Amino acid sequence: MKGMGMLLFPVGHASHDDWRCAADEVLQQLVAQMAEPGYAKRSRLGLMYFSRDHERHAQQLLQYLALHLPQVADWVGCSASGVLAMGHEYLGGPALAVMLLDIPAAHYRLYSGLAPLALSGGEAGFSAHSALVHAAGGQPELAELLHELSERTESGLLFGGACDAGPGRQALQIACRNEDLPSLRAGAQVGVFSGGFSGLAFSEEAACMTGMAQGCVPLAAGLEITESRGSLVTGLDGVPALERLLQLLGVELDGGDWQPALSTVRSTLAAIAPPGRGVERGLLTGEAQVLTLVGLDPLRQGLAFSSAVEAGHSVIFCRRQAQAARHELMQLGAALRDASDQEDQPQQPVSQRIRGAIYVSCGGRAGLFGQAGSELGTLSHALGRVPLIGFVANSQIMDARMHRLAGVLTVFME
Repeated sequence: MKGMGMLLFPVGHASHDDWRCAADEVLQQLVAQMAEPGYAKRSRLGLMYFSRDHERHAQQLLQYLALHLPQVADWVGCSASGVLAMGHEYLGGPALAVMLLDIPAAHYRLYSGLAPLALSGGEAGFSAHSALVHAAGGQPELAELLHELSERTESGLLFGGACDAGPGRQALQIACRNEDLPSLRAGAQVGVFSGGFSGLAFSEEAACMTGMAQGCVPLAAGLEITESRGSLVTGLDGVPALERLLQLLGVELDGGDWQPALSTVRSTLAAIAPPGRGVERGLLTGEAQVLTLVGLDPLRQGLAFSSAVEAGHSVIFCRRQAQAARHELMQLGAALRDASDQEDQPQQPVSQRIRGAIYVSCGGRAGLFGQAGSELGTLSHALGRVPLIGFVANSQIMDARMHRLAGVLTVFME
């Protein structure tokens, strides 16, 4: 039996071309769970993720859910290329998932461009410890905005993802506060927007923990970036960067033929980390930010990365590997599960001490786990069967940095 205070977060999910049918299926699941022992009955916070197929009906969808779940005071979420819920990975088709988080109003704040998060200590009675972020992808200033947002939290911890809706479009975001609900239910166009970022800030009392899995195997120890300009690195350990990389990869140019080098480099990633850090027990740590190699510059003997880097940092060349990805995700789930073990509830199985989880993944990780559902299946094996919701993002956010090919997991405890 779960303890009286140990109530799980209800989750509903569905795949249907018609947004109303999808919403009805989700509502049926939520109502059924709220009637079961062990689930929260009157959660005031709604988290929703929906596929691009439902973007044009996002306002109607939000209004419909708010009308049928009157106890929910605040709504947040976004559209994405993939929606995750429990063991289901809805990739490329219509989908909707909703989780009702049973967190007291005093322990969270909804923020957006219309209602920015206050500076640390700027709001009486609430201090942000960490924050869930839903961001529009492709914003050139996003890195700076995330850094500024992180400074408004005590820990600097941001987690979430940035999504693109396709060429020339931006993913939609949901940020609807309690004071907006009367207008929303009356049919006003509120709570849905695009651009910038939004999400939830949590106080330390909200009791959530976050970790990241990257699924990359380092090819060697980190190399010092000795010369760089923006995203172009021209010196590694005092040696021309291109020369050093080809040496590391064991590639020799045969008569100036660059084809073997290009094919090998395409499968190589670069993780940027503080000097001498970023690797632990043969795996990348959360301090390492994985970038892609987007080009070679033979004239300047340089390597072009997908983001700007600074001299003095380490670069750890690595490759994605299916076995490592599965092992690391298992480790992440087990670590957060074990960390949630509370001494005051020793009679409960560990998996039942986690009330709910949010998982942000990357479309590029699908090939590492095989068939659809395998990534969440791996995670469920490590966590146990706990309520889970999430989405697929173009870039994953962890510790106020943008990552590629990562999985970011957050769990909530009592």
